[in-house]
Amino acid sequence: MTTRPIDRGARTAVVVPGAALFAGLVVAAAVLGPTLPARIAQHFGGDGQPDGYGSPWPFFWVAAAVAAAAVGSSLWALRARDRRTAGLVVLVGNLLTGILVVTWIWLAAIAQDPEPTFSGWSTLPGLVVGGVAGVVPLVVLRRTASPIERGSAEPLRVGPDARVAWRGRTGSAVFGVIGVLVLATGTTVAVLLGLRGEIGGAVTTAVVAVVAGASTLVLARVEVTVDRRGLRVVSALTRVPLMRVPLERIDTCGWEQVSPGQWGGWGYRISGRGVAYVARSGPGLVVETTGGSARLGS
Repeated sequence: MTTRPIDRGARTAVVVPGAALFAGLVVAAAVLGPTLPARIAQHFGGDGQPDGYGSPWPFFWVAAAVAAAAVGSSLWALRARDRRTAGLVVLVGNLLTGILVVTWIWLAAIAQDPEPTFSGWSTLPGLVVGGVAGVVPLVVLRRTASPIERGSAEPLRVGPDARVAWRGRTGSAVFGVIGVLVLATGTTVAVLLGLRGEIGGAVTTAVVAVVAGASTLVLARVEVTVDRRGLRVVSALTRVPLMRVPLERIDTCGWEQVSPGQWGGWGYRISGRGVAYVARSGPGLVVETTGGSARLGS
């Protein structure tokens, strides 16, 4: 995959949003910092009233670190071979940065108020700012990305009495690690809530952790089979079927250079084009169905 040159205007559009958030945080700290008390309201209840206080600076340094990482990811994205996936990384980084930066500035601004309030609506500006800061680089990087390389495969000539089958495995250890961490974290939180007598919260946490962790573990390793029945993709761990295309529905088969950014991320993806299992960037098997949709595995 060859990368297209990117002009100065596009480079500016990719880097400036994250850099502006970082600069805004630094300026706000310089202006508001000298007036901040040692402890400010940092946690608020459902009614918007403060119920937790602490130093403003740990939160500031976390926001600054995330903002610096977002700027770094923007610079990296300009040199990335897969700009679609790089754009997705920048989107997530700038969105998180926008939320943290705007929230810190908001908390610092209301610190002098004798009765500060912070409702659910107060998070909306951060979402909007972070969303805009993330979408702009994403659009630019996708528009300057190289065309996706594709190839077709000639049909295999098989005699009337012959049987041909192909089987392969693919996956990502990252899915396995994430699944185990989700299960372990959820179980720990559920146990702690149970010890405190919060049975309802413990049960809810346990159920969510089991469902989320197991769903991720299912994707850690998959088995792909192509035979006279068609295409099948199943979890190698649980044998849960993830994808099936009967032979009579297969129009063409081929390959393409898979980009997670093209499908909106990693894992089991559903888009207007079809269904995909995306474990990494690189060559992937593509099956076009008679209905015009695609089934892809990388």
